[in-house]
Amino acid sequence: MLRAGLLLPRSTFYPSLGIDFFNGLKELLKYKQIKDDFLLTTDNIGFGVNEQEIYTKAEKMILQDDVDLVILFADVMITELLQPLFSATNKILLTVNFGANFPENWTPGTTAITHSLNFCWHTSLTGELAAKETNKQAVNVVSYYDGGYRQCFCMLNAHQVNGGIPVYNHITDIRIEQFTLGPVLSALKENTDVNTLLCLFSGDQAERFYAEVTRNTELSRLNIYVSPMMLDEPLNLSAGKTESVCHVKGYIPWHSSLENEANISFQKHYNENTGNKANYFSLLGWESGLLLHEIKKQHDTGNTNASNIIVALTNIVVESPRGRIKTDTETHYTYGPAYLAERSKLSDIKIVKELNGADGSWQKFTKTKLSSGESSNWRNTYLCI
Repeated sequence: MLRAGLLLPRSTFYPSLGIDFFNGLKELLKYKQIKDDFLLTTDNIGFGVNEQEIYTKAEKMILQDDVDLVILFADVMITELLQPLFSATNKILLTVNFGANFPENWTPGTTAITHSLNFCWHTSLTGELAAKETNKQAVNVVSYYDGGYRQCFCMLNAHQVNGGIPVYNHITDIRIEQFTLGPVLSALKENTDVNTLLCLFSGDQAERFYAEVTRNTELSRLNIYVSPMMLDEPLNLSAGKTESVCHVKGYIPWHSSLENEANISFQKHYNENTGNKANYFSLLGWESGLLLHEIKKQHDTGNTNASNIIVALTNIVVESPRGRIKTDTETHYTYGPAYLAERSKLSDIKIVKELNGADGSWQKFTKTKLSSGESSNWRNTYLCI
């Protein structure tokens, strides 16, 4: 039996985040009929900001609970802190997050894997697309919270590297009652050639943004390029005239309409056994279970050395609800397909196409680096506040 410790966050934005993730993991183990092959131990890490507390809890799981691996739902900055501990004890660290940040140093720990939804990569693809499809000029609009992560840099940087011109930047107030797009409207009146918005929002801020856009013809006429959480299916977009907006697009890692066998099985099993619809959080849990399954297979063949298991995983392709998931040999980051999606009348999301050459695009993305001082160093795990 393999012992796995789980360090899970909480979120006031998405109260079910940790529960959905854990349920996704458990349901995969049931689906693969390997539930009894794992002993799961859980602990809570709050919003993922107290590095010393997380280190102490991970150390306890290794030394006292004698786990074989730890699944940590936290940001990349925490991973960098923990990697030496796991390398020294020859234990596997599987860090899980949304990929809203990328690391200062892409060089991985010998026993570490980072599994994410690759949001930074997707926003980079979206920024590049916006530059290539429009007249290059754009207004950047982000929430205070979403703008604190490197996905914001990725979208804006990719836009500018491909010839994009930032005309105006607007950051909305973190308090929803103070939300306003008034400065954006003023900027558009002064720059009549601008026909593009680059947008990063999530949760109620995304809902409020769409509501404001549908009420204003100056905004609804624009080409709107968005981050993955703005194409999150559970968003409530009933407010406003949703049929007035039809130019919303961006790259995403997954959508419930994908017709591959793994996605159909995932949703059917998860929905029937939990009574809830599958979402990004349960997807991450399900995929983490798929990685646990692969780790178990290695143990079953006699490969019990953590660093050797990681090497083996880099040579394996996992069939996920997203499509084929790979573990990058150079970085130990997992990555999957990228899909261009559009909102039709806001209420409907459809997949337009899958990105061609994803492997090469991912390899190019992992060369991304920040100059000194160009990061907020926000410590919260994305969507955990």
